[in-house]
Amino acid sequence: MYNNIISNIIIVFAMGVGSLFAQMDVSCDLYNRYVWRGTDFGNAPTIQPGISFASGPLTIGAWSAWQFSGAASENDLFVSYGIGPLTLTVTDYYFPTNSGSDDGFFNFDSDSGFHYIEALVSSEIAGIGVNAGYFFYEPGSNEGSVYINFAYGPFMLGLGNGMYTAVDQKNGDDKFDIVEFGVTASNDKYSCSWILNPNQQTTFLIVGTSF
Repeated sequence: MYNNIISNIIIVFAMGVGSLFAQMDVSCDLYNRYVWRGTDFGNAPTIQPGISFASGPLTIGAWSAWQFSGAASENDLFVSYGIGPLTLTVTDYYFPTNSGSDDGFFNFDSDSGFHYIEALVSSEIAGIGVNAGYFFYEPGSNEGSVYINFAYGPFMLGLGNGMYTAVDQKNGDDKFDIVEFGVTASNDKYSCSWILNPNQQTTFLIVGTSF
């Protein structure tokens, strides 16, 4: 089933390249750390290239994060579609290890695969940005992780469970918890964010620039 899902995403991507070429967008960012939803991936500086094609409310693209340490790198495909005030995005998060083992792109094993597929709904309500995501395909888990983020001005608050949080030490249950609280400032050269993850009891200070 999930092999078909990603195959269809790739087919749509390939079919759209020709007609969307005039609306192609390319990005490249450099950060001192890749902190995603309150977790540090790779513990090293990261370069993050991206490419996308847009036609009306439809956007198809690829985005990746390559850590200088070589650990926890990520190479994603996504499709998003705007419907009125809502934007629906389906993302295939792929984590290649380059180990030569079973991390191949077409490995969608439900227990040991390296693909995680999420549906995310985004909108803005009274000036507050809201994102709600659900991993409906998450190898090694019978219940997909949930993530909700609220953003207002320079501030943001993110909550999650499953892959985002540590198991409750009191009763062993998965718990829905705050995984990030942060504030961001930027100028014409740099963007800087201070992030607190109460669940991991740690903080980050992230700075990056775009080319």
